[in-house]
Amino acid sequence: MRLTKHVLPFAAAALTLCGAMSAQAAPGGLDFTVLRDGDPVGSHSLRFRQDGDSLRVTIDTNVVVKVAMIPVYRFEHHGVEVWTGGHLSTLFSKTNDDGTHHDVTVKAAAADLEVTGDGVQRREALDEVPASLWNEKTIKQNTLLNTLDGHSMQVKVMDQGADSIKAAGRDISARHYVMSGDLARELWYDDGGTLVQVKFKAKDGSDILYQLK
Repeated sequence: MRLTKHVLPFAAAALTLCGAMSAQAAPGGLDFTVLRDGDPVGSHSLRFRQDGDSLRVTIDTNVVVKVAMIPVYRFEHHGVEVWTGGHLSTLFSKTNDDGTHHDVTVKAAAADLEVTGDGVQRREALDEVPASLWNEKTIKQNTLLNTLDGHSMQVKVMDQGADSIKAAGRDISARHYVMSGDLARELWYDDGGTLVQVKFKAKDGSDILYQLK
């Protein structure tokens, strides 16, 4: 069973909870177990540090898929976002997608975002939101910045209404959204705007679930 390059680009949204300047909704951070067809294959964590008007978000994803106990796919992602006054000011990320390495840097300029992804420079709108998914602003966007290679993705988000899910070991009420386009994800945010679950199909057809611990 060939899985490399067909499992998924885990960090298109290296999941990436609360509004950009409300880290209080998730003190310290959030930890997710990554499940593939119901089996744990890794972890996804977000850490928040508020400093005055700035919020620093550190994102780490580590996934290893095994077949007959043999690793057949590995994904590692580390990213840091800094938000100032509710807007992205800097971002950098490093990704190892099963041996293929990616680097992204973003810096806010006067009129736009200066983005360098895998050595390619581009400019994006100043209000562009990274596809790390932690920010509830995600559901209001028509485009998202891919945190794997820095390109802009066209998306459409539909509100599916209230839902009840299991998160952090209990039943909670959450708003369910379905994202389509260049990035397909199902997202659940609780009543406080905190991301509590993510679900999507991998390229090999398996079901991926980010479940809040």
